[in-house]
Amino acid sequence: MLADAAVLDVGGRTVAFARAPTVPSLDQVSELKALLAEIDGGALSAGGAAARLEMLAARPPRFSKPWQVVGLVLFSTGFGISVQATGQEVLASAVLGLLVGLIAVGAQSRPRLALVAPFAASVTVSTLVLIAYDHGWIEGGPIQLMVPCLFFFIPGDAISAGMLELADGRITAGATRVIYSLAVLLLLAFGALVATVIANVPEEFLFDVEVQDTLGFWVAWGGWVIFALGTMLAFSMRPADFPWALAVLLLTAGIAQLATRASGDVIGTFVAAVAMTVTALLLGRSPHRPPAYVLYLGAFYVLTPGSHGLRGFESWLGGHPLQGFQGVSDMLALLTALAVGMLVGAAVTGTRRAGEHP
Repeated sequence: MLADAAVLDVGGRTVAFARAPTVPSLDQVSELKALLAEIDGGALSAGGAAARLEMLAARPPRFSKPWQVVGLVLFSTGFGISVQATGQEVLASAVLGLLVGLIAVGAQSRPRLALVAPFAASVTVSTLVLIAYDHGWIEGGPIQLMVPCLFFFIPGDAISAGMLELADGRITAGATRVIYSLAVLLLLAFGALVATVIANVPEEFLFDVEVQDTLGFWVAWGGWVIFALGTMLAFSMRPADFPWALAVLLLTAGIAQLATRASGDVIGTFVAAVAMTVTALLLGRSPHRPPAYVLYLGAFYVLTPGSHGLRGFESWLGGHPLQGFQGVSDMLALLTALAVGMLVGAAVTGTRRAGEHP
């Protein structure tokens, strides 16, 4: 886990620091692992280590803003294929993912704009999808096309981490993450409700109905590769770390699919979470491989059920309470399965040896 808040006593003063849960630059995480290994080995003095940390924190993202936008387009498109492997899903995820990417990347250096970026993205995406549905240009439910484009803003990682912390007895940190995540999900859902007013369509247009996949089995797996490439560009992963992260992601997706077919979504998520955690922690122990966090982030997104929550809240606001309740209850069940699975995986892996920094 990465700390989102700290309280320190410095020179008789109490200093507090807090921030919203975010994903750090993955190249910085990888280089921090190497730096910790040097410190453990006695190769750096305290002053040298502090200077290296400052340089690492001040360094700009590995990829330029245009490449980050491309990454978010791939991120949305890859996830969209996993939701619904159809031509309309690919087109909608790519086009609307571009708009979301421009909003997200444009808000990075503007803290106040970053606060409203999820809402602005939700209103923009939802309005365009609802207009398209009103004109009969799309099949199935509009929510199926909205969610993949907004996946970057869905706090699936934060709410899953919060459930993990609650399961591990860290009540304050876990409750904070869960409440923050639910607030973001409600903000995104409210953006869809506002979009019905802008598009001048009834709220009942916010419903969730799937259409049959038309692109085939291998395209769905290709979607996860596209998603992994988007993760690399959007979150500044080192290219050398990408093959390892992709392997963990595909392994997790494959196990989840097999276990889900055998025993349902909840057991499938639990089994995949155990496998993901064990694999990432064991691989991350080697000084020559990426840290565990870098290895499992993409796979973690494969399992995070935040999209179920957004679909549930939007359906509820759209006047479909039974469908909405089903989406939210699915989210809670899958969150619990993911958190317990990660705890079991960590327990199975055991304690690190001295000098290991996963």
